Amino acid sequence: MSITFNKVILIGRLTRDPELKMTPNGTKVTSFNIAVDRGYRKNENSEYANTDFFRIVGFNALAEFVTTYFKKGRLVLVEGSLRINKYKDKNDMQHEIAEIWAISVKFMESKKKNDSAEITNDDDQTKKIESIDDDILSADMPEFDLLNELNKN
Repeated sequence: MSITFNKVILIGRLTRDPELKMTPNGTKVTSFNIAVDRGYRKNENSEYANTDFFRIVGFNALAEFVTTYFKKGRLVLVEGSLRINKYKDKNDMQHEIAEIWAISVKFMESKKKNDSAEITNDDDQTKKIESIDDDILSADMPEFDLLNELNKN
């Protein structure tokens, strides 16, 4: 009997805004990178010594959720599995790229006080929100968990 386990949990900041794309067969997909500090400093007054960058991929409802709510700089928790994709470039050179295929993405902090957003009510009137209460806990923020969504169906 063989037991295998492939689970990755990362906490980091988005390096750019995610974009929603469609595959030729109509599957919604997004990819984005997160920067993860290694967690040690040279001394108490210095920046983190090293940062790793991970490519995250999400599909369908998760892709929609991420592109709707997440922006560059936001601290997020990503849970998923590690995939190594192999491909050949136009010069017939073999390449490998590591990706995390996300099954869950969660906010790890509240919105910043200086963030602003626009909302449209049923009367098609747009209002700009100048400030957002920074006391909101991450538990109050929307989150998407693919396993819970699949169990509902």
